Amino acid sequence: MRAILFLCGLCASLFLLTACTDEPEATPRLQVGDRLPPLIVQDLKGRPQTLRPSPGRLLILNVWATWCAPCRHELPSLQRLMAALDPRRAELVLLSLDDDALIVREYLIERGLHFTSLMDPQPSVADEVLGVRLFPTTYFVQADGRIAAVIEGARDWDAPAQLAEIRTLLPPTVEAAP
Repeated sequence: MRAILFLCGLCASLFLLTACTDEPEATPRLQVGDRLPPLIVQDLKGRPQTLRPSPGRLLILNVWATWCAPCRHELPSLQRLMAALDPRRAELVLLSLDDDALIVREYLIERGLHFTSLMDPQPSVADEVLGVRLFPTTYFVQADGRIAAVIEGARDWDAPAQLAEIRTLLPPTVEAAP
């Protein structure tokens, strides 16, 4: 019996290393193929912002929080990922669920992480619009607003296999007119 309890505890611990969750049974509201509606969020100064895909770019939307260890663990690999991608074809936006912008700002600055960072402090967008059930959750949204992929849990985003998969989602390079 002790062995079974130990194995159950080990499995639960391993799960927590890759994702933080409140409701593991919940179904995400937005899934692959759905359109991402404009999201009304806040910048780190508390001003309202509307988040939507940019023309000609893949939007990588990472929903995270400073209190989520797996979220914190994956952030450096997201920075390395973005350094490996053409910024004309991909953009990364962090959507923090923290309720204190100062904590988020200081966290990112202390670690030298340079991302577009927005907040959903209620978290109404994450809960009611996206239906996020695990943290971190990363959405890959095509320029037309269609969700191409939803990844729940932390990843090593700059690993060769992950990078190759992400590159298949990028829009084609647009050549400048002569």
